[in-house]
Amino acid sequence: MAEEAKLRAAAEANAAQEAKLRAASEIKAAEEARLAATARAKAEEDARAKSDKEAKLRVAAEANAEKQAKLRTAADANAAKESKLRAAAEAKSKADEKSKADQKRKTAKDTVWFYTCVGERLGPVSFEELRTMVANSSLDPRLDMVWKKSMDAWKPAGQIDGLFERTNAPVAVREPLAAPAEPIRSSTKQTSKTSTTQIVAEPGGRRRSLILATLVFPFAWHFALRLASPLLINQFGQILMGQILPVAAFLPLLVIVYLGLRRLLNLGMSRFWLLAVFAPVLNLWLGYRCFACPAGYARHKKLDPPGIVLAVLYWLVVLFVVTYLALITGAIHSPALLEKFRSLVSLTRGTAAQP
Repeated sequence: MAEEAKLRAAAEANAAQEAKLRAASEIKAAEEARLAATARAKAEEDARAKSDKEAKLRVAAEANAEKQAKLRTAADANAAKESKLRAAAEAKSKADEKSKADQKRKTAKDTVWFYTCVGERLGPVSFEELRTMVANSSLDPRLDMVWKKSMDAWKPAGQIDGLFERTNAPVAVREPLAAPAEPIRSSTKQTSKTSTTQIVAEPGGRRRSLILATLVFPFAWHFALRLASPLLINQFGQILMGQILPVAAFLPLLVIVYLGLRRLLNLGMSRFWLLAVFAPVLNLWLGYRCFACPAGYARHKKLDPPGIVLAVLYWLVVLFVVTYLALITGAIHSPALLEKFRSLVSLTRGTAAQP
């Protein structure tokens, strides 16, 4: 009995042990099942997150591709627009060039210019060639004249619009030249400034004319009036000639003024310089220029041999007159010097009075 009880107890213990093992195995299986389910859930969640991320990237890539396509379309449209504008600009430029060429050919006769240099008429040349001469200082704005067929008369180069840059300096107005009646000799060379050997070609009055009009003509005119007055009075009457002769006495002054204006033109100076005769000291300088300086002196600043001789004579006479005036007005207080000077003047007058 006891043995059977032990066997039963051992069998029961063994059965309990097996039940424990089965329970532990079931617990382990349940834990493994739980872990597997957790792993599957995590894998599914990771797969779902990855799928969502890929979907988002796909949507972003599609949006970027659409944006790039729109940008390409806009760039193509802009390029096409620029191409059209460029083609239009080229067409307009060609049309303008053609129009300019046609206009240039149409007005070719009116754009041919002639000019004078040192009194010699030259041409024909284009306006651009005139501007080139201006840039090379070969064309003087006051002394050189220009003309084209649409102009009534020759004008100083400085009065042509667009040829010289405008300054405040006055441009001397020269007497208009007649339009050329025959073809003018063509010349394409650039002429240099006037030299002393070319002075004779300058327009205006020469110094010999002014010297004769100043030193000889007044005396000759008054001498002629004195001789002719009795005859004129007998012929036309005392009353009429009494009105005419005083006026006629001023004719030398008018001649001197006229020749003085032409002399200023000949020197290349403005005629407004004639007003300098009313300015002390400045009138002496103006007289020196008109009496001694050669033609075109305002431009080339060179005295020829006759001019040097005349300049010396002029300043000696000026010195003599100034000294004489200073002595007789008392500016120089020297009775002995005044007496010697008067003796010299008397001697000079006596020598001149001798036949």
